[in-house]
Amino acid sequence: MHRVSRRLFQGDGVIELLEELHEQDLIADIDWHFARLIARFDGHERPEVALAAALASVQTRRGHVCLDLEACAGGPLAALLEDPLVDRPISPFTLPDLDSWRNSLLASPVVAGPGCEADAPLVLDDAGRLYLSRYRDAETRVATRLAQMAQARDTTPVVDDTLDRLFDAKDVDQRRAVEAVLHRRLCVITGGPGTGKTFVAARTIALLLDTGLAKPDRIALAAPTGKAAQRLQASVSAQTEGLAKTIPALRDYRADASTVHRLLFRARNGSLPVDAVILDEASMVDLPLMSRLVGMLPDDARLVVLGDANQLASVQPGAVLGDLCAAAATPGSPLGGCVQALTMSRRFDRESGIGRLADAIIGGDGTRALAALADERDAQTELLPLADARAFERLATRHAVESWAPGIRDPRESPFPNCRILCAHRHGPFGTHRFNRLVENELRQRGVVGREEFYPGRPIIVTRNDPATRLSNGDTGVVVNEGGAGRRVWFPELDASDGERFEVSPSRLPEHDSFFALTVHRAQGSEYEEVAFIPGPTDSRVVTRELFYTAVTRARAKVVVYGGEDDVTGAVARSTERVGGLTSRLAP
Repeated sequence: MHRVSRRLFQGDGVIELLEELHEQDLIADIDWHFARLIARFDGHERPEVALAAALASVQTRRGHVCLDLEACAGGPLAALLEDPLVDRPISPFTLPDLDSWRNSLLASPVVAGPGCEADAPLVLDDAGRLYLSRYRDAETRVATRLAQMAQARDTTPVVDDTLDRLFDAKDVDQRRAVEAVLHRRLCVITGGPGTGKTFVAARTIALLLDTGLAKPDRIALAAPTGKAAQRLQASVSAQTEGLAKTIPALRDYRADASTVHRLLFRARNGSLPVDAVILDEASMVDLPLMSRLVGMLPDDARLVVLGDANQLASVQPGAVLGDLCAAAATPGSPLGGCVQALTMSRRFDRESGIGRLADAIIGGDGTRALAALADERDAQTELLPLADARAFERLATRHAVESWAPGIRDPRESPFPNCRILCAHRHGPFGTHRFNRLVENELRQRGVVGREEFYPGRPIIVTRNDPATRLSNGDTGVVVNEGGAGRRVWFPELDASDGERFEVSPSRLPEHDSFFALTVHRAQGSEYEEVAFIPGPTDSRVVTRELFYTAVTRARAKVVVYGGEDDVTGAVARSTERVGGLTSRLAP
């Protein structure tokens, strides 16, 4: 590896280096092949260009929109590629200095520089951000369209009579948010769990219909996942049915939520047939998906964005919700006044243990977070040690015996335990895969469950949308024994309002896993009575402030964190940073 580093700018040294990184799984297949393609198109004249292409591709796989040359030029390659979960050496190579790297990129035919309209696979802007062209195009579209929508004003007069029927005196923030929707084509409504975001969504629909600003069949409800769409539809349906008694315009309205992807299929000639789109769980919406959505909105349509900007960002590139909130807070931004914040949680009191812990995490205050966990006067929060992988195994064994064994023989009575285990990682010694395997093995060794694949009581989580069965990624069910009908998988949350159970034959299940434990990403948007959070390795970059906050705020009544004080303070200090230019484009 050191030999390759010294030969870097001699002939194909970069390609040799990248090949070794690929063989070590430090860069993925797509990064490696993209770099080779760029090198070929560049005529193998500028090795720095192939290197930049590979690193830009790596960055997008890690959720970034681009490679920030100013931040990494002249620094160690290892800083971009290291993974605390993988203990292996990385080349000590130092990246090119900023000026020479930028000059090489601008001289290449595969790079479009600032102000250049050429069609090139890479784009370098004047701030030193290097994009794959598709992400630059997506960022440009989102910034341009949202700025236009934010600056559009509607002169519809305030309808105090309708607002008085929709809100009580205590609903000050919610009323202000809905009133903002009346006058703006773009409205971003942020708030933590239980602050009333879907409460606002239902009343936004009521106001749009009552004022004639939208027709019932032209209000689209959307969310990034099928599970989130189901929750949105159920909540809005229940609320609008009740509101129809005082808002006659709601009597013909039927809530129908879908995933954003499915909504986009409704477009005709590139335009959605909508007067308004209400987008929930927006923190999970990535930049390319938002680009497609705003690109299909009619010029006179409204977009209402709901989400918690403090939660985990999307898995794919971008942190759109966070970027919009940051831009709106900047003086002179076209988004000024478009963001409405909801602050009063009805899920847990702000002064409760969970509330104080969540506030400390958001504020980046590790000392306050530890104090909230250590407060013996409050039974809502607790910090318990988890020293190593053996302790993790003992925890899984105890969870199998105490939480699952008592109810697994009769899952219809209590399909899932009150306490949900949430892990920061999927793989590794502290990941969900290992936890699930340990619990299942313990239950089998004790004779609680059988050896068959679909034993009664097995918890199932769907991992792929499947229109044929109407199951969505994230739906959770449990295997039940139907006697003569054999085994079925029952999904309690999908039961009909008349009590009819939603059951599917195991043979018809789409891709799925057991879920004695879930990753925090999987749990995003859900809520549980109790949560036990396992952060794993102290120095893991996966365990961020946003992930910790998301895990903690899934709980209604109790949170237990399994780890040490360093795990807590490290997570609180480690904020997610998504590299991109959306905020700066919207905050000149």
